[in-house]
Amino acid sequence: MPTLALITSAPSSDAAYRTDLIRRYLAATDKFTKLALLAEAARYDKANPGHSVVDELFGAALGDVA
Repeated sequence: MPTLALITSAPSSDAAYRTDLIRRYLAATDKFTKLALLAEAARYDKANPGHSVVDELFGAALGDVA
């Protein structure tokens, strides 16, 4: 599994949640689990405008390409 570092400009109360969501997404082995996690991230983004967790999931999945 790739290593993961969440980079923020300021401490965030939701950093642990976002990191956990990304780890679960990267560890998912089937498309249904990944879709469920993307839906969870989309709901989170709708409730918490700002930096998109969905974008973070897609970026993390790119690995060294990003």
